[in-house]
Amino acid sequence: MSSITALNIAKDALLSHQTAINLTGTNIANANTPGYTRQRPVFNTLAPGVEIGKIERIYDRFIGSQIDEQKHNLGYGEARKNELDRIEMIFNEADGGGINELLNKFWSAWEDLSANPSGQAEKQTLVSVSQSLTSLFHSYSSELLSIQDNVNTQIPFLVDQVNTYASDIADINARILQAGTNGANEPGLNSLKDQRATLLSELAEIVDFHSFEDSKDSINIFLPNGMPLVEGDKKWELDVVTENHPSDPSFYDIVFKDDSDKAVINGLMTNGSMAGFLEIRDNSVEDYLSRLDTMASSLVSTINDQHKLGYDMNQNLGKDFFDATKTKAKNIDVSAAIIADINRIAVSETVNGDGGNASRLGALKDELLMNDGHSTMNSYYASIVGQIGQDVADVNRNFDRHTNLTTQLTNKRDGISGVSIDEEMMNLIKFQTGYNAAAKLFSTTDELLDTLMNLVN
Repeated sequence: MSSITALNIAKDALLSHQTAINLTGTNIANANTPGYTRQRPVFNTLAPGVEIGKIERIYDRFIGSQIDEQKHNLGYGEARKNELDRIEMIFNEADGGGINELLNKFWSAWEDLSANPSGQAEKQTLVSVSQSLTSLFHSYSSELLSIQDNVNTQIPFLVDQVNTYASDIADINARILQAGTNGANEPGLNSLKDQRATLLSELAEIVDFHSFEDSKDSINIFLPNGMPLVEGDKKWELDVVTENHPSDPSFYDIVFKDDSDKAVINGLMTNGSMAGFLEIRDNSVEDYLSRLDTMASSLVSTINDQHKLGYDMNQNLGKDFFDATKTKAKNIDVSAAIIADINRIAVSETVNGDGGNASRLGALKDELLMNDGHSTMNSYYASIVGQIGQDVADVNRNFDRHTNLTTQLTNKRDGISGVSIDEEMMNLIKFQTGYNAAAKLFSTTDELLDTLMNLVN
C-alpha cells in the first residue's frame, strides 16, 4: 500500500467519522423534539477505505400506520365523548329538578285535584307544574339544538384543516422529490419525512384515510372509497355546502371543491373527529330530539284526549289542556285558555262536579302509552336517559381503550425511533475513537512521507 493510498484512507475515515459525530450531535440535540426520528450512519467499505453509504432514518412504517389508525379512532372518540358528556349533563337527574321529577309532580297534581275538585290552589298548582314541565322540555330541546349548531360550526373549520394538511403534505412530497433529484443530503430529506409524518398523524385525527409511500418517497392519501386527497405533489381540496341537508338547510355538507355536481361525501367520513361530529349532529342529537318530541307529542295528545272527556266547573265539556298546535319538545305549552281561566280545567267526569276525570288523568301515569304499548310515560323518559348513559359509557370505554393502544404503540415507536441519550453518548465515544484513530493514521502516514522525502533528498 502506498503512502498516498494510506492518506486517502485516513481522509475518508476522518470525514466519515466526522459525519457520524455530527449526526450523533443532531440526535442528542433533538432528543426532546416531538416527531423527531433518530438517524444512524451506515458505514460502507471502500476498496480500500470507508465511507458513509447512507444516513438511515430509524422508522418502522408499520407501527406508524398503526398509530395513524388509532389516531382515527381517537379523533372520532374524543369528538363524540366531549359532546355526549355535554348531553349527559342536560339530562342529569341526579340532583332532581329534571323532567322525571316534574312529570311525577304533574301526575300527583292531578291526583290532588281529584281529591278536591273545586280547589283553586290545587288547580293553580297543576297549571304551575305543567308550565314548569313544558319549560323544561323547551330547555332540553334548546340545549340539544345548541349542541347540534355548535357541532355544525366545527365542520367547515375541520375541512379547512384537512385542506391545509393535504396541501402541506403535497408540498413536502414535491420538496422530497426535488431534493432527491438534486442530490440533497439525507439528513435534510429525513427532516422533511419527519415533518410529513407529523402532518399525516395530525390529519389522521380528523379523517379516515388509506396511505402508502411510492417508489419516489411520496406519500399518497386516499379516502376509504379510493377518492384521492394527495397524490405526489397534487392535492384535492374539500369544501362545504348548505341548503340540501335533510334535517336543517343551515347544516354543512362536505363536498370536493372541484366537483361540479357537489356530490355530498359525508358518508365517506367514517372515522376521525369529522365523522364523530357528523355522527353527533346527524344521528345522536337527532335521535334524542326525536324521542323527546315523541314524548311531548304523546303527552299532549293523551292528556288532551282524556281532558276533553270531562267537564269544567261551568259544566262545559273540557277543551284542550295543552295547546294542540304545539306538539314538539321545543314548543309544547299549556293551553292559553287554561292559563287565563283555571276553572276551565275539566276535573269532573260528570256535570256534578266530581273529581273523576282528574283521577283518570292522574292514572295515565301507569298506562302503557309509549313504545307501542310497552312503556309508561315515565319509563319511556327513563329509557332516553338510560340510552344517553349507555352511549356515554360506551364512548368512554372505547376512548380509553384506544388511548391505551395509542400509548402502547407510541412507546413502541419511541423505543425504535426515539433518541436514547445513553446510546448516543456511547456512539459519540465510538465515533470519536474512530476519528482519533483516523487522525493518528493520517499523522503517522504524513511522518512516513516526510522520512521518505528526507531519505530521497
